[in-house]
Parts: sequence; structure tokens; C-alpha cells
Amino acid sequence: MRTLCFLGLVILLAGCDGQSNPKAQFDPIAVKRPLNMTRKLSDEFTLVSPDDTLELRLAFDAATGRNTFITSTADTVLTARVFRFRGLYYFVETGSDGANWVHAARIGRGQVQGLNTGYRQMIALSGQVQQGNFSELVRFRNASNDSLRLRFDRRQLRNFYAAQLDSLPVYRLQTRESRSIPAEALAPSVAPVVGPYPNPARQQASLDFAIAADRLVTLCDEHGRLLRTFSAVGRRLTFSVADLPTGNYIVRIREGNGGAAPLALRLLVEQ
Repeated sequence: MRTLCFLGLVILLAGCDGQSNPKAQFDPIAVKRPLNMTRKLSDEFTLVSPDDTLELRLAFDAATGRNTFITSTADTVLTARVFRFRGLYYFVETGSDGANWVHAARIGRGQVQGLNTGYRQMIALSGQVQQGNFSELVRFRNASNDSLRLRFDRRQLRNFYAAQLDSLPVYRLQTRESRSIPAEALAPSVAPVVGPYPNPARQQASLDFAIAADRLVTLCDEHGRLLRTFSAVGRRLTFSVADLPTGNYIVRIREGNGGAAPLALRLLVEQ
């Protein structure tokens, strides 16, 4: 199997290749009880997707509370203190000026989503703040609106980070212990889905499922705010979007038994 750079590493390197840094940064964040992520991920693990494979080593420094992720070629790709809140893991990176970047990841059921995507997530947050969102968190902004310092509030930002993760690929986690487990024993993804269609949609949108089953479908805006919830038990779900303004939306699908990883799909509404 070829070893490629996974999404987070590509984004990290792209941020150093002539692209501007995120406009927004956080004031120093106190992480009272930093998590030792070797207990969750192991000190050696591999992330696998249909397109990427990355082998990583992980070390935890109890004195500083920092987790350091290192590739097989001895490149450090991430050093961060980590805490957990409402099902997401938050990685706090501290720059030379004391300012912080924060990105979130989903880790569980043998899967990882969003690890080491700090550049991408902070760029997205910068854009949101420049558009006037999260104004209550802005502690400082310069006259040209291209330098922003924010107060970190995990409750206000949780939906933003969840929405960011919905757009990122899911990687299968392999550790020394799990490599002996057959792939079919790992948590499956949601059963195949066709849709949403039409996309873009104007009046209504539909989802077609390969099999009939009990499912929970939610519709969120691009900031992760929950708009609607649907129960789907058959092989098709159709819902109205006629009253929604033009924009991007997220359709999340979760199997009713909770055993499969949730699926997030993008829907564009044009009026």
C-alpha cells in the first residue's frame, strides 16, 4: 500500500507555501486537564482512507500536557494540548506569540475525522468572523479587519466545529491491537445513499437509501445550526426546502441503531 500525505498534513504544508495565515487567532486558552491521547490513539497508529495512508507516532509530555504527532519520516505535524467537549476532541496549538489555533476532531469506533486540520478550520473561522459571525467573541480587530483576536467559547463554537468536521473525510484507525481485527468487524459506515437530489434544490430534496431502516436525518445550515429533524424508515425521504434562503446546507444521516458512523452530505439551495 502506498503511503501518501493525508488531508491534514497537506493543509498544514499548504499554509507554509505562500498562502496567508488565518486572520483570526485565539487568546491563550487554559486547558486544565490535558488529555493523554496515547490512551485513545496508541503511541503508534495508522490512518487509512480509500486514498490516503499515514503512519504516525505519538508522544505525550506530562509536564506540559502536549501531545506530539510525528510521521514515519520524523516530521512533526502537530503539537497540541487536547480536551474533550460534547463528543469532540479539541486540539489547542500555541504559536510563538502566545496566540492559539484550535481545531476539532472526531475520534471513536475505530475512526478519526479532522485530525491535524488546524489551518483549514482556522481559515474557515476567520472567514466567518470577517462576515460578522461570532462578533461576541471578538476581543480585538484592526481597522482593515485582517487581524482578529478571539475569546474561545467551546459552547458557542461547538456547532461551527461540528459542521467543519462534516466536510472532512473519515479515516479508519489502525493500532497494533486493531490490526488483528477483521475489517468487517469494525464499525460500518451508513448504508449507501443516493442524494440529496436535485442538487441544487428549489422546492424539495430527496434521499434514496439502499435498504429500508430506522434513520435520523437532520438538516443544518453551513454554520452547523440545526434547522430540521426527520425520521426516515423507508427507502426514500423527501423534504421541503421551499422556505429556505439560498445557501449551503448539511444533511446528516445517522442509523437508528447507532452502530454506524454518521454520514454528512452537502445540499445547495437556490431560490
